[in-house]
Amino acid sequence: MNDVPAATDMPETAPAAPRQWQHFLTRVEALLPADHVITDLPRRIALSTDASFYRKTPKLVVRIPSADSMRAFMALAFEYGIPVTFRAAGTSLSGQAISDSVLVMLTRDWTDSSITDNGNVITLQPGIIGAAANRLLAPYHRKIGPDPASINTCKIGGIAANNASGMCCGVKDNSYHTLSDMHVIFADGSDVDTTCERSVARFRETHAALLGDIQRLCEDLKTNTALCEKIRHLYRLKNTMGYGMNALLDFDDPLDVLTHLMIGSEGTLGFIASITYRTVPLPQARQSGLYLFPSARLACEFIPSLAALNVDSVELMDTRALRSVAGLLAPFYHLPITDGAVALLIDVGAEDIATLDATLTQIRTAFTDAPDIMPMCEFTADPVTISALWDIRKGLFPAVGAVRETGTTVIIEDVAFPLSELADGLDALTLLFDKHGYDEAIIFGHALDGNVHFVFTQRFDTPDDISRYDAFMQDVGRLVTGTFNGTLKAEHGTGRNMAPFLQAQWGVDGVAIMARIKSLVDPTGILNPGVIINADRNAHLTDLKSMPAVNDEVDKCIECGFCEPQCPSLHYTLSPRQRIALIRRQHELPVTERRQIDEAFTHLGVDSCAATGMCATTCPVGINTGEWIKSIRRTETSRHSSASLTAAHFGGASAIARFSLSATHTIAGLTGTKAIASLSAKVRSLTGGKTPIWYPAVPKGAPGHLPAGTLASKKVVYVPACPNRIFGPADSLRPLPEVITSLLNKAGFEVLYPDALSSLCCGQPWESKGYTEQAAQKRAQWQEQVLLASENGRWPVITDASPCTSQLRHSGGPEILDITDFLLTQIVPHLTISPLETPVMLHVTCSSSKRDKGHTLRQLAAACTRQLIEPEDIPCCGFAGDKGLFEPGLNAAALATLKTQIPSACTWAVSDSRTCEIGLTHHSGLTYRHIAYLLDEVSRPRDTTHDTAMSGQHD
Repeated sequence: MNDVPAATDMPETAPAAPRQWQHFLTRVEALLPADHVITDLPRRIALSTDASFYRKTPKLVVRIPSADSMRAFMALAFEYGIPVTFRAAGTSLSGQAISDSVLVMLTRDWTDSSITDNGNVITLQPGIIGAAANRLLAPYHRKIGPDPASINTCKIGGIAANNASGMCCGVKDNSYHTLSDMHVIFADGSDVDTTCERSVARFRETHAALLGDIQRLCEDLKTNTALCEKIRHLYRLKNTMGYGMNALLDFDDPLDVLTHLMIGSEGTLGFIASITYRTVPLPQARQSGLYLFPSARLACEFIPSLAALNVDSVELMDTRALRSVAGLLAPFYHLPITDGAVALLIDVGAEDIATLDATLTQIRTAFTDAPDIMPMCEFTADPVTISALWDIRKGLFPAVGAVRETGTTVIIEDVAFPLSELADGLDALTLLFDKHGYDEAIIFGHALDGNVHFVFTQRFDTPDDISRYDAFMQDVGRLVTGTFNGTLKAEHGTGRNMAPFLQAQWGVDGVAIMARIKSLVDPTGILNPGVIINADRNAHLTDLKSMPAVNDEVDKCIECGFCEPQCPSLHYTLSPRQRIALIRRQHELPVTERRQIDEAFTHLGVDSCAATGMCATTCPVGINTGEWIKSIRRTETSRHSSASLTAAHFGGASAIARFSLSATHTIAGLTGTKAIASLSAKVRSLTGGKTPIWYPAVPKGAPGHLPAGTLASKKVVYVPACPNRIFGPADSLRPLPEVITSLLNKAGFEVLYPDALSSLCCGQPWESKGYTEQAAQKRAQWQEQVLLASENGRWPVITDASPCTSQLRHSGGPEILDITDFLLTQIVPHLTISPLETPVMLHVTCSSSKRDKGHTLRQLAAACTRQLIEPEDIPCCGFAGDKGLFEPGLNAAALATLKTQIPSACTWAVSDSRTCEIGLTHHSGLTYRHIAYLLDEVSRPRDTTHDTAMSGQHD
């Protein structure tokens, strides 16, 4: 093996010459649709970021829609020697998903899946989010083995390529050990799909030389006894440092070796076009408990016995970590955390309650024998409490990010120690923090595997900052590999960050084997150069990401990407992370390039943002990027007077809008809808998009009158929201106020309306556009009139659009109830409901999601049908008030997958916002309507006389 170059001798692929690059680009443009080839500077910069603290700006970004396209594209890249880097969700932390050449991203087409063997096997394309795979498996009471903390965001391609594991995964259930089959596309465009016998036979014939070389590599390795023992030792721990050389020892068939080498290869050996997993069972009984130990040493003494009991997870949190989440701990433990104390969060699952109880009895007995152990929360099966306990653990990383100084970045590293030396390793890490002045650093991790994460903040502004970080990492490398014979990367992948430390962990012989793997499978070195194998000993100190101040609302952003699945503009323009990254990186550019970004950001960042705040629901530090965008809109609209005019004369403006909508429908009836739609598009083009789009789903105007309610002793003030007073019902449906009045009457309520109703509005249309003063005026007017109508709060007040409820809920005055809350709690108990047997589509609006995670709306819909369908990947429809009429591409992008998810027998589709329903109807082909229509359809007033008689018989 002495003739094989060490990794540190292998340079990155040389950049292509200008003429060569242009020829390549021309052929790529001929291969892919125009909107899949991104060459403009603003979007290349916006897409340059991943969750790591490194950045490179790609020369080209391509979105690949299929395996055929990927094969053809890779063949082109191979022909021209163009380096390519694959990215799935971009949640990787070690710099493995960035490029200064070609960044390859996937379209939404890569989400096919199939489940076989009663859920024991699942085949997934790389674009499926990990949590979505588990939702597919939930009916079978199974899940995929890997369970990374980012599972709600990261995608299967990244999970497999990084061998991401997680809290309950351990070593035995990771992608490597649960892999069944794989479809791989290699650097030259060739591929093999191991689920297909014909594909395998063809590959064995065409790639016999490669398979023979891999066979010889396995044989050569086995002659190196010391290295073989090192491999076995380090893979008994969690290890993602370098290539999975354990594959060379674990398998005899070189094709099995090759597919298992793909796991954890970080896109440097090939593209994983699909993966087939053997799934793992979900526990049928589960409890969690949180216990405080006076020292790490005492806690670590218990971990081997917990491992022997096969508990699912043991999460360790050190003193600083516990103090950083004091607020989350408060419901369970209010005393100060003493120096040196650590907590263990223990999760126990079993096939049945009896087995679970037996395990818990053994744990409690062991803890009783150690009186210094303090239960912060005894074992519990309550799902709400369990969720709160795990929120403490999940809140650790954000806790550091939320309080960091502006301009610093959050760094999270993960290492693994042999379990017998975990306590010593924790003590030694703490001493290193003190030595290098990382006073805010916290430690937490997966104690069953000896795997700990440490989080600290770092500046990279000066050479001294960079030298400090380097000195610390050099010490960490020596500590983990030298003192404890552990692994420098347990979960997060080698990337660029740990590439210079590869030899420290694996030695010269180990790195030589890895270099051979790379040269055999990617002989021209075009796949993700610089990752894992890197000649630059300072790779961990180059291409560092700057984090300049942008805005108080978004400066906390750590660019993790957890916001992206919630964002309706992700597949249209930019995500929240990308908007923030673009403006941050703008500060580094020459003036002319800054101007390009300013011009582009008007559309990419401002106009195309729904500003609904859904990003904040999954952001680890609670950032609402929409608030930042609205602050920009306020700056741009501060001189406009039209907002004040429409606010002052809203009743008249509403009447004009109703007339215009009805007139347009009348004309469409005479000339045809296509003619009106075409005219609408032309007018929009002439006005630069300043006029609204029209299509048949845009309804006619609402009637100008409201239904009269019946007299009753119970009264409710009903304020129909302005969208339901302007936009009429779909098709020939009754107006929504009639339906709601019908339901209220069924339950014996008299309906009251406030005076001056036609002029009332919650202020949302002005707020979303940045007119905060006018929005506040409208809210104050609304509250004044409602206070009078409710007789100073004597009667409950309801409104019928969830966005309006959210806008008004914290604005003072009487409590405002959303109609869905009122229907569920005050109306349904007075109804007899006959649920539909046919499926019903449900869209949970952003405001409902933010109010109670959609719980009330789902409960109400579930009472009305036995088959409730909620589509995947549509957390926001992108209509956003009237945004869907002025930025229709946003609505179209957000709902692109909706139609394919509707069952053929479905005729009902419901939501709780009129404007959202317009876009949903247009893009689904179904008529979406308010949930009240469905409830009214399937219900009748309860026969109290009959109920009383039946009750007497039972007595």
